[in-house]
Amino acid sequence: MKLSKLPPFFYQNLTVFFIPFLLLFVLRIVGFDGLYGQDSYEYLRYSNAIQNYVTENVHPGNYFWPVLYPTLGSLFGFIFGTSLTLQLLSCVSFSVACVYILKTIRLLYPTAPFRFFYVLIFAVFCPFLLKMGLIVMSDALAMVFVVLSFYFFFKSYYKNTSFAPIFIFATCALMTRYASIFITFPIILYTLYLVWKRKKIQQLAVATLGSIIIAIPFLIFQWGALFEATSNPFLENWSVGNYFKSSFTTQDGTTSYTFPNLIYALYVFFHPGFIFLGSILSLITLKNHKSLFSFHQKTLLICSTLYILFLAGIPFQNPRILGLVFPLILILMFPAFGKLMEFKYIKQIFIPVGIFFIALQIFFFSMTFKLIFERTIIEKELASMIKPYEGETLYSFDVDLAMQGRGLDFDYKNMFLERYEKFQANDLILFDAARYQTQWKDKNPMLNWEFIEQNYQLKVLETHSKGWKLYQIEAKK
Repeated sequence: MKLSKLPPFFYQNLTVFFIPFLLLFVLRIVGFDGLYGQDSYEYLRYSNAIQNYVTENVHPGNYFWPVLYPTLGSLFGFIFGTSLTLQLLSCVSFSVACVYILKTIRLLYPTAPFRFFYVLIFAVFCPFLLKMGLIVMSDALAMVFVVLSFYFFFKSYYKNTSFAPIFIFATCALMTRYASIFITFPIILYTLYLVWKRKKIQQLAVATLGSIIIAIPFLIFQWGALFEATSNPFLENWSVGNYFKSSFTTQDGTTSYTFPNLIYALYVFFHPGFIFLGSILSLITLKNHKSLFSFHQKTLLICSTLYILFLAGIPFQNPRILGLVFPLILILMFPAFGKLMEFKYIKQIFIPVGIFFIALQIFFFSMTFKLIFERTIIEKELASMIKPYEGETLYSFDVDLAMQGRGLDFDYKNMFLERYEKFQANDLILFDAARYQTQWKDKNPMLNWEFIEQNYQLKVLETHSKGWKLYQIEAKK
């Protein structure tokens, strides 16, 4: 087929797919490698441990999170390197998710205009989703599996195609993020009903086999702790009472938020980090509430509501975990966007308005990504700062995983995991007391620091501009 004969859909899909890679390329040039915060480095550590299992048959140990993301990172890491592979997995996942959000909207609204521009503006340039596609984290991979599950669910419902992909991709989502079950469970139940109604037992058998294969890494690595996910302290403290709280004290310290959990869980409908036109689109959707009675709209609403109610009961807030359901909200509110575009004045100036919207999204993205970028640069600077002191015992918190992930050779002692009372001369402490004194008051990190400060003479070896200091223990007071 000649290039000139390719349909417009092809170029639209190509545009949606490659924009995140262009941004990733630029960020890599300026020093951002996707490693951000403790979770990223833990995924990197476990991916490397799986590689050791493959090459040296050393079991990587039980894992607190699902293992599909680090498993894929370890396997492709043999080709591209583990760190780069994990970041590329996030970027590919986000790009594919955007393509299939567009394909789902085309499937459900085959004659509607503005589908490409809607996805380009509010999915590809969505600040929180785009961020997910650029960092080493499992969020984007889980999201793409959720999107694929719903795409094939609607396709099988309306076009009588195979049910197998629904179960397989829902299993992939579960093996990436356990919480995805609260989104996909209703469509899994309904698909089982359709399997029985249409007598497609063979498709169910294929799906079962595929799901078992996907679960193999989980069974291998988690055999000693198959139900560890149920012991998650956040799940154990789940409560309807948390819907109305905005301050929580957990194993991660004391944290206060601006709004109670139930308001936070509704961010996907109005927060600028997700969709700055969300309030307007939500009002239009409510005004035209009869559109919610269609099968696909009811399905999207039920699945989204179940997940939102689940998140509102967890004693913490993080937009990352909300991102998993946002593609469903985007698809749900697309008819409202179509109604908005029907206004004559808006249609006449759509191109300049579209450019302005994209510029606004980029501005919002820069605001939310700034802290992540700065944190990554700081972690790299801290690694360079303490590298000359390798080989010593290093007590630290928060950034210790970053130092390990960046390959520094220390005998690491995590100030969060336990209380320490015996220290040796020349031991090192990398810490920023001012940064942690509120959230971690009366918790191990600050208790350890206060004990050291009260009982030992300290010498400052290095000081970072953002507050971290490298101390050396000289003697006991």
